[in-house]
Amino acid sequence: MASVSEVQSLLRFLKDAKVPVPLAMSKFPALKEASLTTPESLSKAPLPTIQSIFGEEKLAKQILSTAKRVSKKRASSSTSETSQSPKKARIVPSKTGQELSPADLEASLALPTFSPSSCDGVEAELSSTILHTNRAPLVVAFVVQLLRYTMPTQPLSSRLSLAQAVMSIGAKARAINLGIQSGKTAEDEGWGEGQPSVRIMGRKIAVMRRWGYDSENNGQELPDQGLVKQEEGGEEFLPKPDDMPANPGPNKDIESQETIKGDPSTPQTSVHPKSQTESHPVSTTDDSTHDPPLWALNLETLSKTSAYSTTSTNHTGLVNGLPIYDPHAARNYMLKSFATAASSSPPAASPVKRPKSAALAKEREEKENNLGLLLYALDLLFASWIDVIGKEELDRRAFGWYSRVRPAVSDGVAGWGGKGDVRLADLLNLRR
Repeated sequence: MASVSEVQSLLRFLKDAKVPVPLAMSKFPALKEASLTTPESLSKAPLPTIQSIFGEEKLAKQILSTAKRVSKKRASSSTSETSQSPKKARIVPSKTGQELSPADLEASLALPTFSPSSCDGVEAELSSTILHTNRAPLVVAFVVQLLRYTMPTQPLSSRLSLAQAVMSIGAKARAINLGIQSGKTAEDEGWGEGQPSVRIMGRKIAVMRRWGYDSENNGQELPDQGLVKQEEGGEEFLPKPDDMPANPGPNKDIESQETIKGDPSTPQTSVHPKSQTESHPVSTTDDSTHDPPLWALNLETLSKTSAYSTTSTNHTGLVNGLPIYDPHAARNYMLKSFATAASSSPPAASPVKRPKSAALAKEREEKENNLGLLLYALDLLFASWIDVIGKEELDRRAFGWYSRVRPAVSDGVAGWGGKGDVRLADLLNLRR
């Protein structure tokens, strides 16, 4: 099995050699079999060998030329660093260091819930709640609950991963727009080209199919076959570097395909990326019982290159050698982000000095309770509209609703990361 650094380093090198990412991924097994997984090994390979793998002489010469240039640059540098294997960020390790079963994974991601003692007091309690937070975790909460209605068969782990992606991609684009960061997003650099995707609240999210994943299964996730079936013409590659077919079918432009939808006639469902030329986002159809579980691919991490080595961040996990948005990062972010606004906190009778640990525990409990209230209010909002306007229109309207209730912050750079109040009464007023 190829190492994470081996897979990603080769993909980055081939991208620098102007090889389309889907094609580069599909050729990994053949390159590995020929022991051509580094620029150095490729630079020493005969041109016919490279051409036999990639097919076109022009492309083979391009790869060989780039490999020689990179190898020469490395050899001439006296301060070149030895490549180190990156620390693997396991997606859901247990306390013993073992990966969890799908059922245990979903259980470990459980979110706080609000259980009203009676229906009479629900409206009053929610309406009187004012949270103090910044905008990013509110986006995550919106998406996590929205997907319960627009993509109802996605397990919680998938919803959290997709929600983290929506927030992170939006934050990256905003930072570039404000001049806080320079450069382009990974999507603008072409890293998402040819990759299956979904559109959520206006954001295009590159995804990876979680083959055979059953959230109620106590066993391990089934092996990924690395393919996505299509209605018209062959197969489309879905990245799984360690288990790819030797001769994948044509890489079709995903922008021309159908909505992600399962094929009820087969145990392992098909994936059909939807056309992005329409004005509404990708969502499931009424035949949603067969929609495949997804991971959101972290193209920003995949695009980062430092001498073709890889690193993982605290919001990224690795699946089959590719970085995804870690669902635990999204969950932990929400758990710590929703404080009670000062204006809605009951006045204390007298200041009571508590031990620091006790105060922190109380604050943590309060934030978790607030998250439960927020998610409950979002459920009430989405549930009031879903049967009237349907999934696609619900997704389309969601960002507008978020914009109406999000914290008010200063314009421009001054408001970056700023906090403000979120009134749950405003959410309730958006119900149908």
